[in-house]
Amino acid sequence: MTYNEAIIPYVGIESIKLYQKIDEIKTVLKTEGVSYREERWSSESETIPNPWIVLIIENIISLFFAKNEKLFKIVFWEGYRGSLPNGISLGTSIEDAKVMDPSLRFDDWNEIYQSDNGYWIEDDIDTKTVLSISVFIEELLDDDSFDYCNW
Repeated sequence: MTYNEAIIPYVGIESIKLYQKIDEIKTVLKTEGVSYREERWSSESETIPNPWIVLIIENIISLFFAKNEKLFKIVFWEGYRGSLPNGISLGTSIEDAKVMDPSLRFDDWNEIYQSDNGYWIEDDIDTKTVLSISVFIEELLDDDSFDYCNW
């Protein structure tokens, strides 16, 4: 598995697609000899319980699965070398990212930059660069659809 595939909003990457079932992705990772750890995140305090399973390839990718065992979000970390279609990648300055995507807006509540083009960026406040890039399914933007796993 290479860690430089293009990051495509609402799709994923070439080897891992959003909406895939967890067992399919585990098979891909095992076949490729990729080490990962699995975490279970509780949702007891949520109005509609939707516990998550997270597969973590350390410092490279975090894969988030809902209770229906489908992939709904991928977070790319410092070890990932691919970029978004507009050229934004990990380590890009936030100022350059705003030029590359004028729709990027900072969300004070979540403390991330959100793009109208289907991705989120977390910034490193010390270096003012892109620390992580998240792509996700469109249903994540609609609480009812997402929480009830109607996708």
